[in-house]
Amino acid sequence: MGSVRPPMYAERHMTPTNGAETMDRPPARYWLLIMEGDLEPCVIGPLDEPDVLVRARLHRASDCSAGDGLYAISLDAEGNLRVETFAYAELEPQE
Repeated sequence: MGSVRPPMYAERHMTPTNGAETMDRPPARYWLLIMEGDLEPCVIGPLDEPDVLVRARLHRASDCSAGDGLYAISLDAEGNLRVETFAYAELEPQE
């Protein structure tokens, strides 16, 4: 019986074509990028996908966030990095 590894650990293996060590990536990872005053970057994460929006809403609701830019960062299993903006309505407090 094979061993089971938690998804957060990448498995290392050698490829027959190039002999270089590669890593299998987890399915996807997410972060919140806060550009404080639109100048100073602050990255929070990794987070679960829904938590990125929750944390962005909490930051937007704080008194010090008026000039901050908020962005969602995602890294998919193929290694593609995406930075996306939030729509204004997404950051409104949920009732």
